[in-house]
Amino acid sequence: MSNDESEFVKNTLRICQEIQNRFYSERIKLGDVDPEEPWWLSKVTHIATNADLVISDNWAAADWTNDFENGKSAFVSKRCEE
Repeated sequence: MSNDESEFVKNTLRICQEIQNRFYSERIKLGDVDPEEPWWLSKVTHIATNADLVISDNWAAADWTNDFENGKSAFVSKRCEE
């Protein structure tokens, strides 16, 4: 993985963690105890999990879903070919 790709994935993981932390901080501040999380938080968690797998060089375990069209993304396809 190139240095730019590595930095991108690390930044992606960091941003996902910041979003998760902010969500839970606001929920606690508001006293919201609803156990159901919004649909978008599961997507953020999924991205964070995949980014962590990529950082640990476990590309095969990453599951990149595509909500807009069928098939893998170009980034994942490129990595699988290497």
